[in-house]
Formats: sequence, structure tokens, C-alpha cells
Amino acid sequence: MENNFFSALTKKQKNFYETLRKYIKDKGVSPTVTELKKMLKLSSPRAVTQYLEALERKGLILRSRYEARGIRLNENSGVENEVVNIPVIASAGCDNMSVMADRTYDEYICVAREMLDGLDRKNIVSIKAIGDSMTEAGINENDYVLVELTQAVQDNDLVVAIIDGFAVIKKIEFANNAVILKPVSSDPQYRPIIVRKDFRIFGKVVDIIRRPQKGDIEVVPLYIGIQ
Repeated sequence: MENNFFSALTKKQKNFYETLRKYIKDKGVSPTVTELKKMLKLSSPRAVTQYLEALERKGLILRSRYEARGIRLNENSGVENEVVNIPVIASAGCDNMSVMADRTYDEYICVAREMLDGLDRKNIVSIKAIGDSMTEAGINENDYVLVELTQAVQDNDLVVAIIDGFAVIKKIEFANNAVILKPVSSDPQYRPIIVRKDFRIFGKVVDIIRRPQKGDIEVVPLYIGIQ
């Protein structure tokens, strides 16, 4: 995909960014530090500056430090008109149910709207992967997966399942009287999880966003027809 902008935001950073973006859209110019401090009820101008520095590092804005109204939305990121904020609602284990499903909304990821073409954004959430039993499906530890909340899944889809309060990411297979949640790893320590036929799936993985330690964000295509 082209222009697959991605950035991880905390809840407070998201609120700051949305306030800034709305002001620029409505007034055609950026607010001053003093105006941002007042609008967001922050304790000091330094607090405003720290938010601006964080957004600049994440590629969401550009700043000219020699202008009173020198903040600009980064058009090259596609954020100005095409950003979608997706809540990170949980961590999920990519090994055998190692992470409790934890529905928190303290973090968001910003992605280009084009990544959600054909999908209802209200049904899309993000989950952070923990563990390494899905590495051969392209999902590494600390990657983000975009998940569509749906029960409509087929053999060999990558899914998120909740088992006794634990979230797992696995490849799904349907047997005559059971559902098999399989790791995608050659490591023999990871074993399939077999559940009843009427077991309900949380959602389907529709994209994988790899977050490397350094360098650009990489959007990893899903493996189709994993054997």
C-alpha cells in the first residue's frame, strides 16, 4: 500500500491532536501556544510544547519555531484529511493464552483511511500482539493487528479469540465437531487449541502493522491460504 501512515498516540495526545486539527480546519491558521494552553486547560506553556514535540516526532505536524502560528498539519502523512484513529483495546497472546484480554482505551493508532477501504471503521479495533507463535504468519511481538469485529470467518483466516478471559491470535480451522485455533510457527512448543463448534470468535485480523525499533513503519500483507 502507498501512503500507509501510522502513528501510535496516547489518549491525551489524541485529544490534543484533534483539538489542534479542528482549530486549524475552522480558522485556517494554527493556534498559539497560549491559546492551546487555554483550550486544553494545561498547566503551563511547557506542557503544550511537550505535546507538540511528541506530535512532531510522530510525523503528525510540522513546526516553524520562528512564527507565532507556525504549526502545520503534515500533508505528506495523509493525516490532514485521511487519518483514522483506531483504539488499542487489548493485548493478545501469540502463544498459548499468555495475556489476559484487557479492554483499555489509553492508546490509539492513527492509520491512513485507505487502509480501511471497504470496512466499517466503527467495527475496527487494534490489538497489540504479545508472544511469537504467529511469526510465520507475519505477526511478531509488539506488532499491532487491525481487527474487524465479526463472526464471519473462514478456514485459514487469522482471528482473535477470547478463551476464559484470555485473548489469543491464531489461525482458525473448522473440523466436523470442533474449531481448531492453530499457531503459525515451526517451534514445537506451540500447540493448537481445540474448542467446541459453537465457540464464538472476537474478530478477524484484517491487517498487520509492524513497529520496528528504528526506521519506517511497515504494513505487512496478510498471508493468504496459510498451510
